[in-house]
Amino acid sequence: MSFGTIVFGLVFVIPLIAFVLSIVWKDKSSRKLGVLVIAALVIFAVIVAYFANKDK
Repeated sequence: MSFGTIVFGLVFVIPLIAFVLSIVWKDKSSRKLGVLVIAALVIFAVIVAYFANKDK
């Protein structure tokens, strides 16, 4: 993993996930579903990134 990838993750990805989770957390009626959807999207993104960068 390159330095640019780590910086991108720290500057953009982590705060974005935290922001979306804070919005989801405010809605009590669909909190569990929102967290599950965000978790599924993060896992899917990690899998896609892994396969996209596997040969590089």
